[in-house]
Formats: sequence, C-alpha cells, structure tokens
Amino acid sequence: MAAMKKTGRFLPEWAPVRAILLAWPYPRGDWEGNYEQVAACYWGILEALSAEVEVWLLLHHSLDAKAFQLEMQQRLTKEATVQLITDAVYDDTWIRDYGPLSTGTGYIAFTFNGWGGKYPAPNDNRIAEFLAPRMGGQFKKYEFVCEGGGLETNGEILLLNADCIVDEARNPGWDRGRIEAYFAEILGHNRFAWVENICLSGDDTDGHIDTIARFADAGTLIYAGPNPQHPDAASLDHLHHQIQNLAKLNGWRTFALPSPQYRSLIDGRLLPCTYANFLIANHVVFAPVYGLAEDAEALLVLENAFPQHKVVAVRCEALLEQHGSLHCATMQLAQLT
Repeated sequence: MAAMKKTGRFLPEWAPVRAILLAWPYPRGDWEGNYEQVAACYWGILEALSAEVEVWLLLHHSLDAKAFQLEMQQRLTKEATVQLITDAVYDDTWIRDYGPLSTGTGYIAFTFNGWGGKYPAPNDNRIAEFLAPRMGGQFKKYEFVCEGGGLETNGEILLLNADCIVDEARNPGWDRGRIEAYFAEILGHNRFAWVENICLSGDDTDGHIDTIARFADAGTLIYAGPNPQHPDAASLDHLHHQIQNLAKLNGWRTFALPSPQYRSLIDGRLLPCTYANFLIANHVVFAPVYGLAEDAEALLVLENAFPQHKVVAVRCEALLEQHGSLHCATMQLAQLT
C-alpha cells in the first residue's frame, strides 16, 4: 500500500470544477441489453454537461473515434467544451466509482474491485492512473478498496453508509474504527456521520451513499424520503430516522426527495430509482429525472435546497437498467489552486 502520507482534504462537490469525466457506453459491454436507449441517454447527458462545463469524455477503444467526433459536431451545441479521450480501455461506465477523487492538494484513487468482487473490473481499476498524466499535479493510488459513490462530504464531516464501507469483500478485517483512522489520514476528515442497513432493491453497490443522502452545502442534507407504498418502505423509513437524528446532532437542515417505484422496461424487476443521484458542478445542479409524476416534485425540492444554483433536469431512466443514475455515471475533477 502507498505510504500513509497525508494528502489535502477530500473536497466537497461544490468546490470549483475543472471538468466532468464521462465514460461512453459501448456495444457488447454491460449495456448490450439496451444499448440504443442508453446511448441516447448519454447524448442527453453530454449535451447538458457540455453546455455548462468542460467534459473529459472517455471513448472506448472499440468505438470509431472519427465517426464519434463527427457525430458530436452534429449533435452538441457546445462541442468545443468536450475533450475526447480515445485510447481508453474500461470495463463499465460507472466512472464515479473508479475515477480520481479530488483533494485540496491533488487527485487520489482507491482500488476498485467491482463492488466487492461482484463483477470483473481490472480495466476500470486502471483508469485513474491512466488519466493521471492528463490531470497534472499530485496523484496517489491506494490499495484500500472504496468507491467514489460511497463517499460524501460537506468539507468537514464524511457521511458514509456502513453497508458498502465496512465490508469483508472489500477490505477484509477492517472494522469501523480502523477505517475512520485511515480516512482521517488519507482524506483529512476526523469527523464522521454513519448510516447503516440501507440498500435499495437492485442496488449492487451495497447502498452507496450517493443514492440515498447528499449534502447541498455544509449545513444542508438531501435524502431519499419515506414512501409507505414502496417495496423498500422499511429501508427508506430507517434512512429517514437516521438522517433526522444526524441532522439534530449536527444542526443540519434536511430536504426529503420523493422515492418513486420504477420497474425495468426489459424484465419488470424493481430498480433503485433515486433523485439523490444528482451532480453539482460549479453553480449548476444536474438532476436525474425519469419520466415519472414524481419528477416535478423532485426538481422543486432541489430548487429549494439549492436556491443559488441553476437546476438542469436530465433524463436518466435508461441508466436505471444497470442500477445507477447520473451521479454514478460522472466524476468531477476539482480546479486545484
């Protein structure tokens, strides 16, 4: 493991953003079952992101880069804001979980093992190092297994769901105390807020925090709210009570998002549909929506929680088929000073 030398503090998502990373889906990959739908979804994501911020787009080596470049020129309003990286080799498109994390002094990456060995991910695990020369500045890779979607910070406190952090399939023998000490050293946080025993149906990340609870600012927490009619009603209610307890303890405001039921258009299984999987980039909040009645309520909650931000809705139902959404598919690179 890399030497336990302290890096700068892990930055909150509202730190100034240099670029957003995106990994394009490819045929015969995990998206084979709905490739046309997910490609259309990614075009919508790319159009929304590139209109507001620079995008670093990883294009799988199996795709025709010249043809893709021409299609970008035809489709995108601001094609010039997209930096196309054409020599990328990756297994899956969930770059949130294997991409570089931003700290106050540089970029770091933990090891990615396919969410506790559920899926092969050797190429994903090499992407952060592959990008390091392009990022510039300090970069460190650690053997500790952790995904970016499992980490949430307000700049002072690290918010975590124990289910996907304290895990024998990720880091055998590591208990909560040891993990806190490690994160204090590597991420610069010595205050922690934990939830536990929360995982939406179909979520094979074991309950990433970015699907259930997120900070809007240092004192505001947004979360997937209760829904007595939802098959996951007990889990959502458990989350609600834990969030309210943490909010009372830390003096946070809270906003509850709707928690809709959504079933696969392919096989009818219940999917982990959540509005908490939004992305903050500078003064814009990119909000996943799914063509549901609850979309309007979710956007209103986000507008109230982010009164100084522009809220941009992005259709993301195609992403749900592989159990993720907008935040899972993106990773911000902070602008380092």
